[in-house]
Amino acid sequence: MTRTRLRVESWSQDATEEVLMTKNAMCVIALSLLAIGSTGCGDSTPATPDATTGGDAGGMPSLDGGAPPSLDGRWSSDCLPSPQADGSTQYFRLDFDLASARWDLDYVVHGDPACEVPLVTVSIAGPYTLERPSPTVAGAWEARFGFERKTIRPEVDGLRDFLNSLDGCGEAEFETGVAQDVFASGCPAFGQYPESVCPADYDLVKREGQVLRFGERPADNDMCTPEKRPTTLSPVENRRR
Repeated sequence: MTRTRLRVESWSQDATEEVLMTKNAMCVIALSLLAIGSTGCGDSTPATPDATTGGDAGGMPSLDGGAPPSLDGRWSSDCLPSPQADGSTQYFRLDFDLASARWDLDYVVHGDPACEVPLVTVSIAGPYTLERPSPTVAGAWEARFGFERKTIRPEVDGLRDFLNSLDGCGEAEFETGVAQDVFASGCPAFGQYPESVCPADYDLVKREGQVLRFGERPADNDMCTPEKRPTTLSPVENRRR
């Protein structure tokens, strides 16, 4: 297994924190609508209990039938660990901004359990539609999350160097602190497929009161066709702010 050691410079101290990253660990960073957290990139992430089902104060329609749920608002996960098969641990936080037909996601991978040392930020945006109730997951809806923009911004020099070492990742050299749009070209080794083969993710979504959950992503991050749609929900809970 190839390993790359990243020197993570903290703005709050002169010392550097060394973060061990492997190809398996990079699976954590590979996302589109990343709701990872259990088995996608490692074998030992603890499951998160399901949220208590309930409507919101505005009288959200039932998910058991009829109108689809409203996803409007800002939704965020906690700072969550994702243990890797090699024994290392990455940490991530998801921030969604959803309107009636558009979605934006900032997914930040950190090197520390407090999510204060960012390593890389992936931002994704586009249109979405809730297509039909899921026939396999009670209360969930099948959804199509389209892409119009995908950017990767390395936050540390080690991550920048790693991205620049990958074949077919972006159309220019990555720079620390600068976002590069990879939607057209993709970055397959980073779990981001080119527009020509992956214009959208086919996902599941379930709202339970103030909690939003998405489908369990596969290890290769490929949900680019309806046949690749997840059949179970991720345990990661995104709470409305």
